[in-house]
This record gives sequence, structure tokens and C-alpha cells, in this order.
Amino acid sequence: MGLARSLSHFAQLSWPALRYQAGRQLLALLAIVLGVALGFAVHLLNSTALAEFSSAATSLQGQPDVVLHSDAAKGLPETLLASLAADPDVQLASPILEGQALAQDMQDPQGKPFSLRVIGWDVLQGAALNPALLPQAPAAGSAPTNPLAGLDPQQLSLNPAALQKLGGQAQTVSLRAAQADSGQAHSHTFSLGPANAAAGSPLAVLDIAAAQVLLGKLGRLDRVDVRLVTGVDPERWLAQQRWPEGVSAAPPPDEGQRMSDLTRAYRVNLSMLSLMALFTGSFLVFAVMSLSVAQRLPQWALLGVLGMTGRERARLVLLEAALLGGLGSVLGLALGWATAQWALQALGANLGLGHLSAGISLAQGPWAAAGLFGGLGLALSLLSAALPALTVRRMPVAQVLKGLGSGSGLSTHRALGPVLLLLGLGLAMVPPPPKTWPLADVPLAAYAAMLCMLLGGIACVPWGVRGALALLRHWPGSQRHALVLLVEQRARDQAGEASRALAGVLVSLSLSVAMLVMVGSFRDSLTQWLHHMLPADLYLRSSLQVQQGGASLHAPLPPDFLAALPSSSVVQAVEHQRSDEVLMGGQRFALLAKKVDEAQLPLAQALAPTTVPPGQIPVYISEALRDSLQLNPGDTTEMQLRPGLPPLKVFVRGVWRDYARQSGAAWMPLDAYQAWTQDQRINEVKIWLAPGQTSRQAQVALRALAAQPEDIEMADSQELREVSMKIFDRSFAVTVWLQTVTLSIGVFGIAASQSAQVLARKREFGLLLHLGLTRAGVLRLLALESALLCGVGCLAGLGLGLGLSAVLIWVVNPQSFHWSMDMSLPWPRLLVLLLTVFTAGVLSALLAARQAASKAAVQSVKEDW
Repeated sequence: MGLARSLSHFAQLSWPALRYQAGRQLLALLAIVLGVALGFAVHLLNSTALAEFSSAATSLQGQPDVVLHSDAAKGLPETLLASLAADPDVQLASPILEGQALAQDMQDPQGKPFSLRVIGWDVLQGAALNPALLPQAPAAGSAPTNPLAGLDPQQLSLNPAALQKLGGQAQTVSLRAAQADSGQAHSHTFSLGPANAAAGSPLAVLDIAAAQVLLGKLGRLDRVDVRLVTGVDPERWLAQQRWPEGVSAAPPPDEGQRMSDLTRAYRVNLSMLSLMALFTGSFLVFAVMSLSVAQRLPQWALLGVLGMTGRERARLVLLEAALLGGLGSVLGLALGWATAQWALQALGANLGLGHLSAGISLAQGPWAAAGLFGGLGLALSLLSAALPALTVRRMPVAQVLKGLGSGSGLSTHRALGPVLLLLGLGLAMVPPPPKTWPLADVPLAAYAAMLCMLLGGIACVPWGVRGALALLRHWPGSQRHALVLLVEQRARDQAGEASRALAGVLVSLSLSVAMLVMVGSFRDSLTQWLHHMLPADLYLRSSLQVQQGGASLHAPLPPDFLAALPSSSVVQAVEHQRSDEVLMGGQRFALLAKKVDEAQLPLAQALAPTTVPPGQIPVYISEALRDSLQLNPGDTTEMQLRPGLPPLKVFVRGVWRDYARQSGAAWMPLDAYQAWTQDQRINEVKIWLAPGQTSRQAQVALRALAAQPEDIEMADSQELREVSMKIFDRSFAVTVWLQTVTLSIGVFGIAASQSAQVLARKREFGLLLHLGLTRAGVLRLLALESALLCGVGCLAGLGLGLGLSAVLIWVVNPQSFHWSMDMSLPWPRLLVLLLTVFTAGVLSALLAARQAASKAAVQSVKEDW
């Protein structure tokens, strides 16, 4: 009954009035639509990326009970299959070989080769475990698939991603691969068989015998997938086995969960960033609702006199907000769905998976997320209308009808702002939780600190207004100027209203300043990092990759080619590097063995003050490795490379910044690595060119030294810097769009707030005009008031934004991504940003004042006579 009555009141009373405010209402609706759409689209992209990665991992990993793999680089011996086949508890034992190769369409020799993953398997044993790798049934009208096609060593099966890369009507494909031990490369030609349905990146499936020949692993396997007889407990079976040295066995890992854990910080931070627009939009809704209520105060008062209770008036205001929020949420969900679909087709979700082929379907059931984001939009709209509804409920109707104001302004304690700011500072200094805690990589305390700082900044606006008044009071001649006295009196009486008027622009401006400073600081730090990491003129490595353990590494460069480099006339100096993978603290990390120049290291903190203990090797660890193992300069630990090599005792000499890897890496001297491993292979080379040599000339001359020039990949330092910066700009392009949307909503918010304030004072301006103040004088009065208010808002937004950027730079980024950076302030962009917001606020007040200072304002004074 109450809802029906409220809807009737809305149709008869609210709707006719709101139609005359269509522009502002559409603006508030747009803010909710954009906020909900951005949040929902980002969630859909993240969840779809994780779902496709999990599907791809499942299709490659299959559904075994136990997985056997080797800790050594050479892999498992084939003889292990015989013992598994003789075990009565084993139902299936599927041998698997993995590697990397370059694929080339033989019908298009001028086409660019592309890298793909190679899997060799026994189709008879693996069909039940990895059905996604099976050749699929052909399309209607084509020749039927040979059920034994997977046993043909001259035929391969490509997945959809590889077929898309290949394009055209390929009949035969050349695969070029390198051997892991020597780096020697050779090519094999295969006929193209029926495709498989494996998801993910480009993949070629071969018979295991053909894969052993291609990858140079005759008699060796990378892993064996085991399915046990029904009723056999995998844990109990594993406890009964005695494996040869270097063989490990365990249940298959949950790759989907691993990716979810690895990308959680990225997804949460992107989601929080996408909700900035919705959070800022709530203040625009507040401004629009306040303006709507301010324009209709006499009508609300008249309804009160005619018998409508305060509760009914407040319910009607909340109903207006609910309908606005509900419609905005529905439209936002539809726009978010369409945006996510477009992004998947055009860009792909950015979780490191490349282009995603899957779309989003209703069968995937994102209804819970839709309800969450839709409910969030509705809830923020209702919260934004809570204060205007309370104003309408508590207003003294007789006093309002006389034009004496609503007299229902709410005040907060003067100490609330500083207390919230101090609370935010304290939360920002809370140390991160232990790594074993759930959500340890999500800086929840930092997010709470930023919220407290935003609310505290809003609550401190009256302090800023009073401070500005104190400065204005000391302006020469201010005491003799009537307009200054009016501004001073108005600002003193309505200092509390300034918090509500500036809330939207303060939030949007401070968040925009924070993102601008954070992204600018990151970009400057990345530029400095590239300067340290790319000191040479030219960089060489093999274009082929080899599978070593669970990592894909670039193949070793041919020794003859390495020996010929120093004698080339285009080369001034050569420096070698070896990339590998190392085990530390039970976890695998990247290992870079190279000549170490401590003066050129991009250090994140000071070097260890002590000298290296005897018998230990100095290493330099990245921030991610430091945080993962809780190591610091001066600590000692052990590194394990592979079975058969003794562990190496190392001394942590320093911690360096690594913007290229999030999972951790370590540096060690190349000579120490070679002495430890007795491995002289090199897979990367730095070259300093002789004076007068250009990069293009040097690349031609150096390729001529290689027996197989197509296997050498070269790039000059300038090219690598440009590519890195393009990747950075593309990665942070979303922050620019979100910042633009957020700032636009904030600017419209201050325009609506200023209009609400001006229109609510229509009688006041009429009285001033009646007493002799000219229309130009009223405009100057409004310009001075808005300049004072917007100036306070801009300075407060700048200060608050710098504080938020400090939390982002020194707390959120190190805890979420294990990256530190130096703060740098892009003052030209900041000044342009402040000037834009200030100008928008002043101009919006002047535009509203032109109507408020018209002849109708003088006539409005008659209502009080």
C-alpha cells in the first residue's frame, strides 16, 4: 500500500517537475551507467580470462590421478613406462613430451614464422586422459577422419589458435626446433592433419616418436600422466612407490587456481580502479538530487502544509533516487556486457593470455556479478539521496514558505576531518600480513586508508574555507569592499555546506591527481630502469626456444657464432649472459648469470654493508624474490639448479628492481655460474658497436657470421626502449580513460553543486538587487565566491591527491606487484588539471548566476511581502 501510494505521488508530483530537469537527470543517469558498466566489464573480462586459461590448462594437462616428471633437464627415461605398465594399480600411463618450435607454411615461404608449443603423445594411451588433443571430426561434406591419424609421425594436428596464425589453405607445415643441450636447430616438414580442440595459445600435437626426433630427446620423456585403477587412492599409491633419483610424482596441480592466485592483485586493483567512476558518480547524483530538492523547496513545503508527512516526503525523494539508480544499473549492466564482448573480440583480456577466442554467454551465469554491480549502483544512488531526503523530511515548512531557508543543515564535529586523515595515515603504515594469510597480496589496509583520507579531506573543507577567509581578510582594502564583506559573511555562515558542494570534485580531482602522479612516477622509473638494464647498443639471442623443466628458455647460441663475434669489425665489445631457472626456498625463480656492475644496478635498497663471506657467491635478488622468501641484503641462503649439482651457498648482496618479471629473479656473476655448473653455453649477448657503425649495418654484418641467420634474433637498445614504453602506455591506457571519465563526472558534479547553491539563493540575490546592487555586482559576487570555493577545492584536491599517490606508490604497488618506484611530480599536467577544474567550477557558477540575477529574482522577493 505504501509503495503504491509513493508511486502515485511520483507520477503526479515528481515526474512533471523532473521533466524540466531532464539534462541534469540524464547526467546523473550517465554517471551511474558508466560506473556500473566499467566495473561489470572489467569483472567479465577477468573472469573470462581465468575461465579460458583454466580450460586451456585442463585440455593440455588432462585428467590424470598422478603426474610424474623429472627434476633434471634431460627428462624421464622411457624405461619408466615399462614399470608403470607392469603395476596392476595403473590403468593408463600416457607419455608426454613438450617443447617449442617455429612454424612456417610451406606454401607461403615468405610468410613470417610464428612460435607455438609442441606436444608429443601416444594417442592410444592419452586419448582418455587428454580428449581435447584428439583430432576432431571434420566438417560436413569433407573426407572422414582416420581414427589412427594421431599415430602418423609425418602428420601434425593444430589447435584453433595455431590455425588462425597459419591462415590460408596450408597443406604442409615446417617446424623448426632447437635441442636443449646444444642449441643445434633443424627443421622437419609435416602434413597438416585434422585440427584438435585445445584452447589457449598456438599448439601443435605430434606423435611422440616424431616429437622426440624434432626436439632431440630420443629415449626421453618430459612427463607421464598416470590414471589409477578405480578404487586406488593416489596418496596411498604414491607412498608405496620408490622412484629413481630425480623423478618426482604428485597429483596434478590446479593451474587455474595458480593463475587466479598469481593475477589476484592485478584483478583486484583493476576492479578498484574501475569503480572510481561509480564512486565519483555517487557525488554527482548527490549534487543533482540536492539541486532538484533545492529548486523544489517551496513545493515540498507546500506539500507539507497540505498534509504530506516528513516521512512521505523523504520516501518520495528516495523513490526518485531508486528509480534513477535502478535504470542506470540496468543500462550499465547492458553496456558493460557489450563493452566486454567488444574488448574480447578486439583486444583480448589482459591477463597475459593474449587474444581470447571465447566470448561471454548467458550460460556462463554471471548473474551473481550482475546482481552485485547492479545492487552497488542502486545502493550508491540511494546513499547519495539520503541527505537531500533527510533535508526534506526535517525542514520547517512554514519557514521555507517564507523564504527563510530550510534550516536543516547537518553539521559534523570539527575534529572529524583530522581524525580521519590520521586514521588513514595509520592504516597506510600497517605492515603487510604474512604470505600465508588469505588475500595477503591485496592491500586491504591501504584501500581503507585511502577511503579514510578521502572522507577526511571532505570533512576538512570547512577548515580550508576558514583559512582562505583569513587570507582574504588580510588582503589590502578588503575591509572597505562590500562584495568582499558579503563573501566573507556568506562563507563563514555556510562553511559546512562547502563540504557537500565540493565533495564530488574533491574526490574526482584527488583520485585523478593520484593516478596521474602514480603513472607518471612509474613511467619515469621505468625509463631509468631501461637505461640501467640496456647499456649496450645491440642485443642478440636465438629465435628458438627450448623446454627446460617447467620453463621455456631461449636456445643456446652456436659456439662458432659466439667465437666469431669479437673479431668482427663492427664490434667494439661483447658481453655474454646465460638465462636459467633456479630453485630457492622450494620455489623456482629466473636466474640471470652475467657480468655484474654494482654501479649500474637498478637498486631498490642499499647494498649489504658487509663483505661477502668466504666460500659464498654474491647474488642480487629482485623485490618479488625478496618478499617471497623474506630475504634481505646480508642474508645467506642456498640455490639448487638441478639434480646432480651440489647446492650453492649464496650471499644476498643487494635487491634490485625488476619491472619485467613479477615472479622473482636473481642475478649472479657469469663466471661463478660457469664454475658451479661447468656449463659454458650462452643464450644472450650484449654488443657495443665500433665507432661510426649503425645498428642496421651491424645487424647485416653479424647475421653473415651465423651458419643459420634465421635463427638469430637482434634488436638495438633504442628499439627495445620504444617497444617497452609502448607496452607500458598500452597497459595504462585504461587508467587514462578511467581518469577522464572520473574527472568529467567530478567537473559536472561541481557544476551541478554550484547551480544548486545559486538557485537556492534566488531570493537572496533578488533582495540584493532590490537594495541597489547591480546585476554585474551580483555576478562579481558569485565569481568571487566560486573562485574562493573552487580554489579551496583545487588546493585540497591537490594535497589529498598527493597523499593518495604516496599510498599507491609506497604501499599498494610494492605489496600488490612487488615493484617500488621513485615519486616524480608532473607539475605541468597537474597545473593544467587544476586550472581545468577551477575554470569549470567558476564558469558553471556564473552561468547559473545569470538566471538567478535576472528580473525574476527581484519579483521573487514579493513572495515574502
